[in-house]
Amino acid sequence: MRKRLTEKEIKDLKYQCRMGYVIPAMILIIGSASSMLFLLKDINAGFVFNENKLLIIVSVIALFSFLVGYGMNWKYYRDIRNKEKVIEIKRIQKIESRIDHEAGSGNMTTLPHFNEMKEFMRYDFIVENTRYRISSELFETCTEGEDVMFLYAPVSRYLLGIEKK
Repeated sequence: MRKRLTEKEIKDLKYQCRMGYVIPAMILIIGSASSMLFLLKDINAGFVFNENKLLIIVSVIALFSFLVGYGMNWKYYRDIRNKEKVIEIKRIQKIESRIDHEAGSGNMTTLPHFNEMKEFMRYDFIVENTRYRISSELFETCTEGEDVMFLYAPVSRYLLGIEKK
């Protein structure tokens, strides 16, 4: 079954594109700076500076970084443009709740300021032998053996959410 994406889900898909912007920008900056350094090294060695050589190198690096960014994000772009989500019905095998600890919240190095790690309750569904973290509200309303709806973006298969059927 297919439905329209909500504004929140579109925002989530756009948020998933962030690495497709950061990594190509880093490739462009590092590649351009290193090519300029190599050309400066050639100038110091007595070679003649050639602007065309620099333009060609930076253009190739820019094209490469664009292709990397597009390759990382094209599935999310198609999902955002289509504005549809796929709903799959799956059965809950098991429901778990357990105490978990916040990463990096404790301090074990200095004795006068010894802090225990912060605890929180973690709620999970096990569906098709895969554990999914869920909210406490969904945990309280669902039982084992019940069907739930998994909301996916159709092209990227990004999990947008889990809802009670």
